[in-house]
Amino acid sequence: MANSLSFIYLLLLVAFLFDSASSINCDKKRDNVQYTIKQHLFCNGYDPKIRPAKSEFDSINITTYAGLYSFDISEYRSLMSLQVNYYMHWQDSSLAWDASDWSNITTLNINNDEIWSPQFENINSDYEGQPSVSCLSPDCLLHEDGGISCSPVCRISAKCSSDYSRWPFNTLVCRMWFTNRDKELVDEVNFLPVITYLPSNHHLPTTKWCVTSVSSNKTQLSIPGATSRTVEDHRFFVSFFT
Repeated sequence: MANSLSFIYLLLLVAFLFDSASSINCDKKRDNVQYTIKQHLFCNGYDPKIRPAKSEFDSINITTYAGLYSFDISEYRSLMSLQVNYYMHWQDSSLAWDASDWSNITTLNINNDEIWSPQFENINSDYEGQPSVSCLSPDCLLHEDGGISCSPVCRISAKCSSDYSRWPFNTLVCRMWFTNRDKELVDEVNFLPVITYLPSNHHLPTTKWCVTSVSSNKTQLSIPGATSRTVEDHRFFVSFFT
């Protein structure tokens, strides 16, 4: 699983570095097939503010992978500062095209602000929501069938507590929460259960800590002074080594 997802990130990174998306000018013609496809898709009434559903009752399913890219442990504060790389995929049938009509081009790089994208929120150790707009959002990849893949990169802090079940080993459990930011579209924008994974470099020889596993489960989060929310509870199990 980790190798396949790392390969996905590599593809998106290569696409971003070597074929960065350009903004679309609907009134300017270019001798470029990719740009012409974008004009065909985006200059005929497409509105990135509108959820891409066939009707107001249809849900948009968001497939989400969450991978821990880097982390640091503050033992004194019992905090884990981490960078989470998300991989999200959903369908927008209005942005599909027939590759055979367009020089067999099957993918396009697009700016993330030119498309509708799901708004999520990371809730940190202080129960403060960090919206997805605060994350680094590189270009997205648009597929000929209308599939869209984006990989936002988010930094967040997770509160840690000691796990004495493995005593005498020093083990921490660090928690953060992921949720749909648009509370009015909980049913219309459906984040499927988040699939968590560890990349191959989760054990860094320069650190004293190693993340041994990651889990994610849907639950209700009771935030002081606010109503409870349905969230994905991300847990990072961290062990001390010498």
